[in-house]
Amino acid sequence: MNDQQPTRRDQRVVETIAAVLSAGLSAAAATATLRKALAPLRLAGAAVRAAIDLGRRLPAIASHRTLRSRLRAGSQRRSDAMRAGPAGSARLTAYWYRARYLVNAARRFHAAVKARARRESEADAIRKAMRAERRYLSQHLAAQRNRVAARREVERMVAIHGDRLGWFAVRDGATTSDCSHAHGRDFLVSWPPSIGFPGAVHPRCRCRPVAPWGAPLLS
Repeated sequence: MNDQQPTRRDQRVVETIAAVLSAGLSAAAATATLRKALAPLRLAGAAVRAAIDLGRRLPAIASHRTLRSRLRAGSQRRSDAMRAGPAGSARLTAYWYRARYLVNAARRFHAAVKARARRESEADAIRKAMRAERRYLSQHLAAQRNRVAARREVERMVAIHGDRLGWFAVRDGATTSDCSHAHGRDFLVSWPPSIGFPGAVHPRCRCRPVAPWGAPLLS
């Protein structure tokens, strides 16, 4: 996905927005809270409103209850070890990526407002930017589907092997450094490595979970 990596300030904003998205607030409360969360970025008001409106229209994030129940039933470690952020539970990780996407979308809307023609209104600039945003939205949703598919494969392996699984990467000229480093190591489903689950490291990730190697854990 082409979203830019967040700065330290953006990271704090992303974490705040992820918490808001996961809280199940009413539409009015969520809008007010998201507007406040985006304030540190000092974006144009029209850009903030457009990002919040876009967020309201995105597909809901699934509950991921199956993975939690399987961990409780068959893992060596309890699922209460899960944490928020990209190294946490599948659902909270999904909210983190959703929040990161919305921050980047808000920045793109802001850039469109600032670069508009002299006689062009902010509303017209946002409408044009919203049409251009379709490509980034498509990438975000495709990555989300990829992470869901990876999670389901992890669920299947958890039912067989428990919380500790091994990482298998297809190693050739297209293998990324992250996937190559992860190959042959173990990871905990209740405390996933920072790169996420196998198959979800990047859009074309070919990694998959396997039986534990008995190797050192990925961090």
